[in-house]
Amino acid sequence: MRPMPLILFPAVALVAQAPAPIDLTQRFNAELPGINQMLKTFQAQEAMKKVEGLIPAERPAFNGANLQTIGQSMDNAQGLLSFYRLWANAASEAGQWEKAIEIQEKRFRTAQAIKADLEKAQAPIAAQWNKAAKDSQDYIAKSEPRKQELEPEISAFKAEYEDLKAGKKKLTKKEADEFNARGAKIGQDEQELAQINAALPVHKQNIANAPKVLKILADNRKEAEGMVKAAETSLTKAKEVLASQNDEITKFNTEQVVKKVKVVGKKNWVDAVLRNHENVTKLNGTQTQAAFLNRLLVLDPGNATAAKALDNLKQGKELFAKEAKPAKKAGKKK
Repeated sequence: MRPMPLILFPAVALVAQAPAPIDLTQRFNAELPGINQMLKTFQAQEAMKKVEGLIPAERPAFNGANLQTIGQSMDNAQGLLSFYRLWANAASEAGQWEKAIEIQEKRFRTAQAIKADLEKAQAPIAAQWNKAAKDSQDYIAKSEPRKQELEPEISAFKAEYEDLKAGKKKLTKKEADEFNARGAKIGQDEQELAQINAALPVHKQNIANAPKVLKILADNRKEAEGMVKAAETSLTKAKEVLASQNDEITKFNTEQVVKKVKVVGKKNWVDAVLRNHENVTKLNGTQTQAAFLNRLLVLDPGNATAAKALDNLKQGKELFAKEAKPAKKAGKKK
């Protein structure tokens, strides 16, 4: 939960808060345990479809009305990108590395779009608060000396007025006319002083809070940059892993051709991998083993050895357990 933004200062005009239409972070947190359980129980294909169905067809609109709605939109963005990450992970565990890369590319493009939306939304807010802080500084610099000038003049006039009321001082007609003229001016001065006294706390509050608001904007930018960087890193890694495997298969198949062995797509490489059971059994954890077997089945659909090993894994058996041959029936005695 991000902190409540500072958006309550009278000197700055602000737009009314509008609630986010959906909360993808809340949805992600609610669905994550179930998806992880599906992956742990070797239901990668089902998990992949489940996550895809939870992602909105269109990216939710970024609400840049004010700091609060921006915060809500950033929370929503984190939820959306988390769903893309989970979707790509499920696709990878299902052996569909190419699909996982497509999803990571979409995640990366979405993160870039979110960052652009954030920058567009925050630019006027930053300008607004920078201007508010400068205007408040100017107002204080001008008004505090004026306040110090007005206060003694008003106090002196009021003291003189009290003396006149108490009969401590008498005025000639000319002096009375001058005093009344001063009274009219003092009335205006009192109004001016009241306005200054009412406005000064607001301007001081703006000066105190402008840096806090600008920090929120900076933190949002940093968060968006982190989204883009994380998505880019995941995409790069996924591409590197796929390229490495493709290079390995190409090299293997080239050697097979040199040996005049008939090459059938990627089947030769898959068969060679499965001949050495340790290529699978040495992998850490049954979930990782299942993901690798799924990949082999994507490369060579219908591979009996990989399919059987995966079935054994799901049943809690040894990966490459040998099936017991049925006993031969004894011949009938004549």
